[in-house]
Amino acid sequence: MQWTEIIGSVIGGLVVALLSWFAARAWARRRTVPLGLNQYVPRRRYLSEVRRASQCEDVHRLDAMLPNLRPAHGSETLRDLQDGWAAINERGRVRVVVQSSQDSLVAGAELLARGIEVRVADADRPEDLSYHIFSPADRFGVMVNYRDSRGDRPTWLSLHTPAAVFQSHFDAEWNAAQPLESVLAAKVLTGLRAPADRAGIRARLKEITERYRLAEVAARAVLQHVAFRHSAPVVFVTGLPGAGKSEVRALLARKLEARRFQVDERTDYLYAFYDFVRHLMRMDGGLAGFQVHANGSFQVDDERTLDSALDALARQVWAGQGGVRLILVEFARSDMRAAFQRFGPEVLAGAHVIHVTASDRVRAQRLARRAEPPQLYINGEDVVIRPADNHALPSNAAQSLYTVDDLAGVRAMRQFDGRVHHIDNDADELDRARLDARLDAFLDDVLRPYHLSALPGH
Repeated sequence: MQWTEIIGSVIGGLVVALLSWFAARAWARRRTVPLGLNQYVPRRRYLSEVRRASQCEDVHRLDAMLPNLRPAHGSETLRDLQDGWAAINERGRVRVVVQSSQDSLVAGAELLARGIEVRVADADRPEDLSYHIFSPADRFGVMVNYRDSRGDRPTWLSLHTPAAVFQSHFDAEWNAAQPLESVLAAKVLTGLRAPADRAGIRARLKEITERYRLAEVAARAVLQHVAFRHSAPVVFVTGLPGAGKSEVRALLARKLEARRFQVDERTDYLYAFYDFVRHLMRMDGGLAGFQVHANGSFQVDDERTLDSALDALARQVWAGQGGVRLILVEFARSDMRAAFQRFGPEVLAGAHVIHVTASDRVRAQRLARRAEPPQLYINGEDVVIRPADNHALPSNAAQSLYTVDDLAGVRAMRQFDGRVHHIDNDADELDRARLDARLDAFLDDVLRPYHLSALPGH
């Protein structure tokens, strides 16, 4: 190679390097934040970038993990952020996870007042990393920020794969976190001098409202959670087979979840089916009385054969009471009074009963249509059996075991004084307006004594 060719190659390489350097500088000037978590920026610049994305009308969903979220106070930027998130929430959905610190709960309450769903993560979550997931991800992506004692180091991740990783992490954290309303409701109830002190509830609610600067809409949302956790942490859904208990339980769960309650739905059928399978496989010599029928169904000769299933259900309810989740319990028995006694006085003292009835004709028609067999599949090295709510029930079992609807007996139980609710579910399958109205009436019955105007001292 001639020396002139060598010089030409060197000069060409220098030109390419210089052009690349100028292009990188120009791109850096156009961006508000750097491309990696390797450069500190002023916090106002980081917040301005989040605000810019939040105000884009193409964004229809935002999931944000914000352990260091702070109240807006007099910050115009933070107020603009809240306005942008409220607009996104109207178009689609916004979910925010915060920490349990005072400032984070106050800031979360500000979002709650704007209709945004906020949950509180466990206190042991790391506080140095936050992120916002803007959707659609192919045009926006994830704003990640690492914050330490020296400041913020944010960056955009616009590729689909990192967005999916952060989304998966957020969903797991969201499912493990508690609704902000429930966290604040627990603070109200924790300070009561006596468990049934409604005057104390009003005083405590006032303290919490002032401490966390709750707007009226936020205070009312918290009070709903106080009401259920205080007087209806367990709701029994009872009635004869075919009355529509599972439908009522599922619809009630959806209504409660719409009010941002976390709900645990339980039925004794799972435990009865477990006993049935163990009996078929001869795994427990003490089980007897089960008879096999088509579509994975079974019947028993005596209701007492199902006592072990009810006992297992009762243990699960007892273990779960007092927690964050409301528990909806479904079962059918002829002797309702004896069945309830298996749950114990502690559970019954804080429970409501929704007893569902339907005519014999309607129940028979529904039972005849019920024939969904259990799902059976292999998961790795495990064989999984998953029964359905719409499971088959042999007609002779329905006729021999469940001959009497004991609504009068349930109403006569002193443990449920004033807390038994009757729903006539005899309507056609396509007509759900009456059922919907009856469940709304049930919710109102629970909440009415806890309205601010109804609390003593108002």
